[in-house]
Amino acid sequence: MAGASVKVAVRVRPFNSREMSRESKCIIQMSGSTTTIVNPKQPKETPKSFSFDYSYWSHTSVSPGATPTRVRTYHHRLSSGA
Repeated sequence: MAGASVKVAVRVRPFNSREMSRESKCIIQMSGSTTTIVNPKQPKETPKSFSFDYSYWSHTSVSPGATPTRVRTYHHRLSSGA
């Protein structure tokens, strides 16, 4: 498979009922293809950022710079290679 490449996609899913009942806080932020994770135990620590081919925001909260994505949209993009 010379010349083949791997595309990586990440998705922030909505909280489940357990996470909502515990009033969990989303520690992920997305902007374009960059996903940032904040350490909740060390909030003053510099957040860690990662770049992916595709970043999909499906969480119920709002992340500045993230465009909400429907499941159908990312299934279509991933299956078509777009």
